[in-house]
Amino acid sequence: MVTYRLVNYFDVWGNKKDGYEVNNQCIEADDLVITDDATPKEICEYLKSINMLATSDMRRLEVVDWGDMIEINERKSGCPLFGLYMNY
Repeated sequence: MVTYRLVNYFDVWGNKKDGYEVNNQCIEADDLVITDDATPKEICEYLKSINMLATSDMRRLEVVDWGDMIEINERKSGCPLFGLYMNY
């Protein structure tokens, strides 16, 4: 099990073609526990269960694992919504 810090990217600039830049963010939780073998669907369902996502529909969301962090993006636009950062 790994503990994560959930960062809400509530102000994002840009577009799919030129890329995105997170202009402002805030820490929503500092102690989320997610198993090492959680699937992208399970991660989205967990975020939905704590009212951070309105849906866990994988046709609308994309989960990108960067190793020490996980990003949740809108699938269609690629716009970043949240970052899950490992707590060390």
